[in-house]
Amino acid sequence: MSTINHYGTYDYDEMMHKEIVYKAKKIKDNNEIKKNKASIINRIFAVLMIVMVFGSMAYLLIRYAEINEIKYKNFELKQEIGSLSIQVEELKYKIDSTMGLKNIENYAVDKLGMQYPQEYQIVYLESQTKYVLNVEKNSEVLDNDVIAIDGSTTKERNFVASIIDWFWN
Repeated sequence: MSTINHYGTYDYDEMMHKEIVYKAKKIKDNNEIKKNKASIINRIFAVLMIVMVFGSMAYLLIRYAEINEIKYKNFELKQEIGSLSIQVEELKYKIDSTMGLKNIENYAVDKLGMQYPQEYQIVYLESQTKYVLNVEKNSEVLDNDVIAIDGSTTKERNFVASIIDWFWN
């Protein structure tokens, strides 16, 4: 019996040893796989971070380039506005200089052949109706033939004003 026991113990120890070695190798392999996965994940994360940093830097550079381009266009437009305002001022000066009374008189006499009227060409008209521009200031004029600019007579206007004053007071 001792040989069987010894034989059984040998197989048992050897099997246990193989199983322990197998499990240890399996644990070691699993740990290696986990380390490799963690390493790959860390590398991917690092690459993503680098790409994100460079992407944000590139975005900032593009935006700064666009801002500078807009500033340059704005500067060009301001220069164009300045030159156009100078041209406008020059044209205003030319208009003012050509629209002077002497220039108009010279143009009328020289180009159009106009002349001042002679004494025999002037006709004077007299009217019995007096026209008043501001009735309130000229309240002294109370003739029946006075006509205000709005077409109403002074008496009618004073009557309406007295009615309005009566309502307000």
